[in-house]
Amino acid sequence: MEPVYDLMAHLLTEHFGVPAEEITPDSTFEQLDIDSLARVEMITLLEDHLQVTLRQEPEGTTLGEAAAYLERLVAESGAGPEAAAADRAEPTALAGPAR
Repeated sequence: MEPVYDLMAHLLTEHFGVPAEEITPDSTFEQLDIDSLARVEMITLLEDHLQVTLRQEPEGTTLGEAAAYLERLVAESGAGPEAAAADRAEPTALAGPAR
């Protein structure tokens, strides 16, 4: 399956405690007992990882449909997990004492 779906499944398991065997492309957030507050947190995590801004929450969709929607946003923005990883890989200059 697509990398975005894999990311979503990972976040659901690691951050929200959803058992991996319950996560399928046909699952909905409601079926996985992800409430509105957790969905907001999930959206924030996805935006951070994918470096996109969600204009709207894909409500009532399956995880597969939401992943496809996010894939399109990533493609349109030219960002994505690779860009995010590259940004994090850049060395950060530390400022020394003023002279």
